[in-house]
Amino acid sequence: MIILGRDVCGNLEVSSRKEWLETNGIGGYAQGTVAGMHTRSYHSLLTVSLETPLRRVIMLSQLEETLQYGNKKYSLSTNQYRQAIAPLGYLNIEEFRLDPFPLITYRIADLLLEKQIFMSFGTHLTWITYRLLAPLPAGTQVQLAVRPLVNFRDHHLQKRERRFFNTHHDLERKIIRLLPDKNYPSLNVYHNAMGYEHSALWYHDLFYREEKQRGLECEEDLFSPGIIHFNFIPGNESGFIAATIHTLENPDPDVAATAERIRRRDLKKTIEPGDRFGEVLAEAADQFLVKRGEGLSVIAGYPWLPDSGREAMIALPGLTLVLKRWEEARLLLENFAGYCHEGLLPNYFIESNAKPFYNTVDAALWFFVAVYHYHRLADGAADFIRDKLWETMKQIIDAYRKGTLYGIKMEDDGLITIPEESGQLTWMDAQVGDWIVTPRSGKPIEVNALWYNALCVMRESARLFGTEDDVREYTALADAAKRSFCRAYWNEVDGYCYDRVEDHYQDPSLRPNQILAISLPFPLFEGDRAKKIMEILRQELYTTFGFRTLSRDHEDYKGTYDGDIISREGAAYQGTVWPWLLGPYADALRKVYGNTTQIRSEIRRLIKPFETHIKEVGLGTISEMFDGDPPHSARGCISRAASVSEMLRLHIELQKDPS
Repeated sequence: MIILGRDVCGNLEVSSRKEWLETNGIGGYAQGTVAGMHTRSYHSLLTVSLETPLRRVIMLSQLEETLQYGNKKYSLSTNQYRQAIAPLGYLNIEEFRLDPFPLITYRIADLLLEKQIFMSFGTHLTWITYRLLAPLPAGTQVQLAVRPLVNFRDHHLQKRERRFFNTHHDLERKIIRLLPDKNYPSLNVYHNAMGYEHSALWYHDLFYREEKQRGLECEEDLFSPGIIHFNFIPGNESGFIAATIHTLENPDPDVAATAERIRRRDLKKTIEPGDRFGEVLAEAADQFLVKRGEGLSVIAGYPWLPDSGREAMIALPGLTLVLKRWEEARLLLENFAGYCHEGLLPNYFIESNAKPFYNTVDAALWFFVAVYHYHRLADGAADFIRDKLWETMKQIIDAYRKGTLYGIKMEDDGLITIPEESGQLTWMDAQVGDWIVTPRSGKPIEVNALWYNALCVMRESARLFGTEDDVREYTALADAAKRSFCRAYWNEVDGYCYDRVEDHYQDPSLRPNQILAISLPFPLFEGDRAKKIMEILRQELYTTFGFRTLSRDHEDYKGTYDGDIISREGAAYQGTVWPWLLGPYADALRKVYGNTTQIRSEIRRLIKPFETHIKEVGLGTISEMFDGDPPHSARGCISRAASVSEMLRLHIELQKDPS
């Protein structure tokens, strides 16, 4: 349980920067701030996916809530406009809890009113309920007027009042149906109110501070069809449901809330009793797993990123394996194997039509690392790999050897190369128009560390599923790649690795990508060289929340990630800190120095700052990135799959080996 009191809730500067997130496992979400004020265009009470899990559309954006108690009216809601913040409902918030979903307690004179927000898993349905926490004095009446504010739009866009917006709505008993745009399903609002008042109007010029900071469109208009009037009766819950479901039989918020609490409790069954940090991250991990067809995928980050093959493979051990979610791991692996195209796995799926985009050299290589860990940890893994994955694994290796999309191919030295004209294909993929911020053409070090590991996984798998010829072939390929790797990347003068090599150029930029040459299951550097790499990474790149993507003494270093898209993308991999890299670093610590008590203590220190961070920005989750310069402010998505998965993986591994 995360609890924030009046000292936080009543401070708008603080409470409007703490965000909560609800998801439904099919791409839909609800997201807002502790203050109740929307600061992003993505904030909403119901965002749905039209093609699971993408083509996401905001349907119910916000609520305008006014409580009448006696002869006075009190606002519960807060909105920001360009020149004003009104109303000031945040001043009436007594407490905010995440337990496990948002519970907001308002103090109105001598009343305590609790508001609950949660989504039902597997359906586009958000519950919003209100209840008084103490009996009313005899003869006292309390009424609540709620205006739903809607805006049927792509969740990446903002919209103004528009002529084609259908302001008509249908009324049925305890149901309001809105269909402003025929291209979308209807929004159905089920309620138990005493009445509904038709009073249509537009709210103009709502202002989203975070979008302004990101250099994006930051104002929009929202439509309200009318007012829902609740009359509170002691002991009864008042509220409504926002859903795309056209028929909902006997909706019961208590039953739905209990079912969702039980589901979320079961997510934590492998977490040690009393391990609150582990429980919080286990719940956060579940939010990234989304249905795609008959399988599963991984949303890379909330609120704006789609599902991603690279992210899914990096995050799979932490999202599934350490939690013993074997079935989910199988569904992820089999689903992405099914999307294999000319040896590549999807980088991400396009939001507008949910189709895959294959511009990645490393997603397919991370697939082998995920398979390795699945085989190492899961019961019955060998049969599944042989029956469902082995042919795909062979196809990937063959495609990389012969050459595939984007000019990706293995050269005569046994290493993988990318031509300059292919654009950004690695995880450091910042690009604005024709400007490639961090050129990764040639032979990036992390790509070839992953390639070598893929060959080693194939060698070991061939011993189980293949022939002796297969074993010899993959052994020879791995040995050749290792010889070339060690010769090409070691920078003897500086005592660390070149970041990439291209023709006769060796890039000496100090970046964290070289950690994969040590941390992956089959390391390429050991002994003194590995220790030198670890020492300089710790000395030059390590921060409280992860590793900088470029050393501070480099001329291209950018210490803050903010401003418009050019400024942000120009900083994304030029100094910005990425927490997921702490996972590989911890693995490397164990490989280089041994799994000693001292090393385990060091890994605990790596994780410790995130115990505070989960209460600071995205409540109960971990941000995408942080500034390279102190105070290392959180940036990017409030919740990133790789960030959560790697911290959860390290935490659980330490819990299993606490000595």
